[in-house]
Amino acid sequence: MNTSRLVKLAGPAGLYSLARQFTRNHPRILMYHRFSEAEQSGFVSAAAFEQQVRYIARHHHAITAGALITALRDGTRLPPHTLVVTVDDGYEDFHRVAWPILKRHGVPATLFATTGFVDGELWLWPDQVAWLLDRTPESSDAVTVAEQRITVDGTAWQRLIDVLLTLPDAEKHLAIAAMAEQLGLVLPKAAPTEFASVSWDQLRELEQAGIEVGGHTCTHPTLPKVQTSELPKELDACLARINEELGERPRPFCYPNGQPSDYSQTVRDAVEQAGFIGAVVAHADHASHADVYQLRRHSSSANPFQFMKAASGIEWLGRRIKNRGAAA
Repeated sequence: MNTSRLVKLAGPAGLYSLARQFTRNHPRILMYHRFSEAEQSGFVSAAAFEQQVRYIARHHHAITAGALITALRDGTRLPPHTLVVTVDDGYEDFHRVAWPILKRHGVPATLFATTGFVDGELWLWPDQVAWLLDRTPESSDAVTVAEQRITVDGTAWQRLIDVLLTLPDAEKHLAIAAMAEQLGLVLPKAAPTEFASVSWDQLRELEQAGIEVGGHTCTHPTLPKVQTSELPKELDACLARINEELGERPRPFCYPNGQPSDYSQTVRDAVEQAGFIGAVVAHADHASHADVYQLRRHSSSANPFQFMKAASGIEWLGRRIKNRGAAA
C-alpha cells in the first residue's frame, strides 16, 4: 500500500489520533508560501487554511519558531503536541488571507521575510519565470536556458526552476533576462500585483499582533553559491534591516529554497554568526531537532491529506520507522 493510500485511510481508521499520540513529544514545523481567497493552483485557499488552522487550534499547542528554538536551546520541556506554523518569502496575501484566520483561532505563526522584496528593490525570481510563462502560449516551441532547451508546456515552470537553481545568482538573473528576450517580453521592474510583498507597515501590524517576523536573506539567493565573504550582505544586512524597521528582538532564519543542497556548514555557521537564534530548512526526514540551525519542516498544502500527514505526525513517524528498518 502506498503512502498516499495509507494517509487517506488513516482518518477513518483513527490513525491520525494514534500518530499524534505517538509523536506528541516531537514538535513539528509546517511550511507554507502562498494563500488565495478562492481555490488556485499552488496556493492554499482561505477555506482550506480555515480548516487547517481550526484543526491546529483544537489538537496542538501552537508556538512561533523563535519560541521553539529558545526552548530547544535552553533544554526547556515543551508541551505535548507542539506545532509551529511558518510562512516563507513575505507575500502580501499572508496579511490579507492567512493572518485573519490565524488571528480568529488564536494561532501564532512565523513569517520569514526577504527584505529586498519588502523594500520593493526586487521581486522573486521564480515569480519572474511564472510571469513569463503565463504570457507565453503553450503552443510556443521552446526556450533555451543555461544551454538547455525546454518546451513551453505545463511542466515548464518546474523544469526551468530546477535548471536555474544550479546557477550562481548573477547568472540566474542573466538567464531569466535572456529567456524574456527570447519570448519577446519585458519583465516589470517591480513585482506585479499578483506577486506583491507585504509592506513594513503591515509587518509592524503583524508583529504587534503576535506574528513573529524572521529573516529570509535580502535577495533570496542560493546561499552555497554566494562567496563566503559576501554572505554578510545577505545575512547580517537582512537581520539589521528587519530590526531597523521592527525593533530588535531574537529572530530566526529560513534558508532560501531550503533543500539539502541549499545550505552548508559554512552557510549554517554564517547564519549563527549573523545573530539569528536558529534556522529552518524546507525538507523533512527522520532527524530530530538536535541542531537549531537545521530544523526540519513539513510541507503543507491545500490538500487535506498532505496537511494531515504532516500535522498528525504520520509523515515523521513513517520516516523514523523506515530509517530504523534500514539500519537494522
